[in-house]
Amino acid sequence: MTIHATAAEPVTASLLRTTARCLPTGVTVVTSGLGPHVHGMTVNSFTTLSLEPPLVSFGVRHDARIRGLVERTGGFVVNVLAAEQAELARWFANRNRPLGAESFAEVRTEDEPATGGVRIAGTVGYFACRAVRFIELGDHMLVVGLVQECGAREEVPQLLFVNGELNAAPARPSAPPRTGEQ
Repeated sequence: MTIHATAAEPVTASLLRTTARCLPTGVTVVTSGLGPHVHGMTVNSFTTLSLEPPLVSFGVRHDARIRGLVERTGGFVVNVLAAEQAELARWFANRNRPLGAESFAEVRTEDEPATGGVRIAGTVGYFACRAVRFIELGDHMLVVGLVQECGAREEVPQLLFVNGELNAAPARPSAPPRTGEQ
């Protein structure tokens, strides 16, 4: 069954959500705050914006708890989840989980970058950012960050969100060494 809206009909939130589910996205946990005031939230609206300067962004509802932390601390960490971290994605998407550092009690972390937030252990990669712009857009805010540090583990398959489900990305073949890296 195909559903769609035409120019004569308004696009509803339900139709937009249904159509957007067709687009596979990476799954991240964005963290912000320091010490007992750290918070994390599952986000799949993350994207890179620019290589020079190194800019990334994510979208967040206006009433999301992490928004205030990012605004107060001025920084955040985007943790790109590995295929084996689907439970972490569910945990940080659960609005009923404990708040603050207590929500990280069972989560292995690696460090707290100077930007605020925490790096989650076992991820595919991370981006530690300083927030440089907040753009109000409809019922969401786009948070733009200048990447202060980042890193990746290429051999680890990523977690994807598609058709309303969490799935492992297909395994990537080993890449041959780049010229000059042999």
